[in-house]
Amino acid sequence: MKKLLLAAALMLAAATARAEDNVVKVNAPPESAVAGETAPAKASTIDCADTLGVSRVAEVDTAGGGEYGEQYPPKPLLEKGEVVLTFDDGPHPEFTRQILDALAAQCTKATFFHVGRMLKEFPDVARQVQAEGHTVGTHTHTHRNLGGASMGQAEQQIESAINIAEATLPNGVAPFFRFPYLSDPQRVRDYLAKRNIAVFGIDVDSFDWRWRKPEKVMHNVLSGLDKTGRGIILFHDIHGSTAKAIPALLAELKARGYKVVHLVPKSRIETVAVAEPTAAPAPRRRARRHRRSKR
Repeated sequence: MKKLLLAAALMLAAATARAEDNVVKVNAPPESAVAGETAPAKASTIDCADTLGVSRVAEVDTAGGGEYGEQYPPKPLLEKGEVVLTFDDGPHPEFTRQILDALAAQCTKATFFHVGRMLKEFPDVARQVQAEGHTVGTHTHTHRNLGGASMGQAEQQIESAINIAEATLPNGVAPFFRFPYLSDPQRVRDYLAKRNIAVFGIDVDSFDWRWRKPEKVMHNVLSGLDKTGRGIILFHDIHGSTAKAIPALLAELKARGYKVVHLVPKSRIETVAVAEPTAAPAPRRRARRHRRSKR
């Protein structure tokens, strides 16, 4: 009797083992992850042989500041036929990623001027921007027009965005800054120069903040380049129409022989401790004319 019971127990154990072998583990991590190892990253499938690419990398020395763009005294930055792609007001959880995909498809790089509040809300997107090799600068904390701000308020807006970026991005933030609405009072420009932060204006405006049609955005950029022959191009990565325009625009830039220059800083930025602005409105989405300094 004991032998029969033992045989039955062994048969039951064997059947249970076979049943467990057929169980599918839903959402189970791979064995390498269970063992504490990192699963291998997916290899890039993009062929960069016939893409826009990056013609050269320009290292910007921000010692003493520096100001670039058509509203400032000319500084040697770009040759004829060269462009710099820049995006303001993000990061945006949907449209920034779409733009990153378009840039990756053309193996090219851009500079993103992030708003501190947006960066704090969507840190993973900001980290993705940097991880994909793009340069990240800042654009104040709440996209405030600094033309009407006191110096204390301006410093708080500037430094708060820098501090958030430094705390969020593994490689830190570039000492690159763009004024919201291009409204750049001299006292704030002087402050940025003392902080060794370069100011970037624009040469070509996509007017994507006014026109929300991809074909119009593309037309504005190409017609602007027809006039200037080179330049820093302004986009905003918070608009779906911009994200839709970028793939075709990049292809057309290549077809017309334009070369992309990737801006990188020569040195890291130093942080200054400040309190974040108490009010944190989102960047304004409605169309508004960019203000330029009169010189």
